[in-house]
Amino acid sequence: MTPPPGAKKKPLITANMVTFARLIPMPLVSWWVYQGKGDKDSLWLALIVGTLIGCTDFIDGYLARKHGPTVLGGLMDPIADKVFIAFAYMPFADTGLVPAWACALMFVREFFVTGLRSAYEQRDLSLKTSYLAKAKTWTQMQGIGVIVLFPLTEGGRVMEWIFWTGIAGPLVAAGALWAVKKKLWRGAFFMSAAFVAVMLVYQRGDHAFTMDFCMFVIVGITWISGLDYIVGGWTQLRSRRDFNRADAVRLVSSVTVPAAVFFALVESPAPAWPVIAVLALELAMGGLDNLLSHHRKASGALAWGARTLGSSALLAAAAILDGDAATWLAIAAAVVTFVGVAWEFWRGRDYYLDQRIRDKASRNAAAAATPAAGST
Repeated sequence: MTPPPGAKKKPLITANMVTFARLIPMPLVSWWVYQGKGDKDSLWLALIVGTLIGCTDFIDGYLARKHGPTVLGGLMDPIADKVFIAFAYMPFADTGLVPAWACALMFVREFFVTGLRSAYEQRDLSLKTSYLAKAKTWTQMQGIGVIVLFPLTEGGRVMEWIFWTGIAGPLVAAGALWAVKKKLWRGAFFMSAAFVAVMLVYQRGDHAFTMDFCMFVIVGITWISGLDYIVGGWTQLRSRRDFNRADAVRLVSSVTVPAAVFFALVESPAPAWPVIAVLALELAMGGLDNLLSHHRKASGALAWGARTLGSSALLAAAAILDGDAATWLAIAAAVVTFVGVAWEFWRGRDYYLDQRIRDKASRNAAAAATPAAGST
């Protein structure tokens, strides 16, 4: 059927399609990192596919701007970014590429700020996000590539050229953007400064320490980027004097979940996949909770605590016990998280699938058609 004049043509590929396609190869990146302990080809695959996943963020952003955003896209795009970070950094910590405690600290910030954001959304408190907060995710993604390149290149001149490219490349791109569009890309200066700092440390010749330093820089930027929410927002929240049990449970679990996850990852003989699944699913749940909090439909303290604190307790037990018991406890934690998160996504589907908007449009269309039908 020919579309009416002036109607927008439906795109062949939508932003949501690209976002969901990004999620599919993410577990493979984790698997290749694990295989890379004795196989550089696997690490190269992890680097190449991980880079492609990062680049698709530009594509779905472009498609969303061109054809219009959706509630589902606005929910899933940041979730995909955070899940990718989980699938990359957890194998790094497990295989010893970076300190596990530093990774845990990075994810504590992610969960804590997400929990605060839900509390703010429920009270219509809005905070202006700083530019550093917007650049934080890309800093984490760039860190993935740099960390993987150390064991691949084994240091030497190759890494120096990579650092110089990381320093000069963003500045050249910023200059080109200014020349063409008179638009200042402030993120270029952050990126170049980070590479300068890492390169200065690299000159010491201690590659292991340089990798750790990269992680320290990433964690530092991650926490600094959250200061607006932690300091400014908390002041507003405290002044209202309506902090409740649901808020407290969310903030407590923002610490217990990543702490239990990395405790189990490092200490437990259980396989890594259920542990990684818990972190990835809870990161996804955080994005949905922000959306439901905005609509005053967030789950209460009991439901939230049963899922997060229950899975945390199971993971902690898996880290303490040995043998098959540890494995089954880790799997049980993943099942508890999966069931709880799946229920929350099902319960909140009207708010991210635009069902309420479609229902309203259908009612309006029916109301408009009724007089016309009666006049014939």
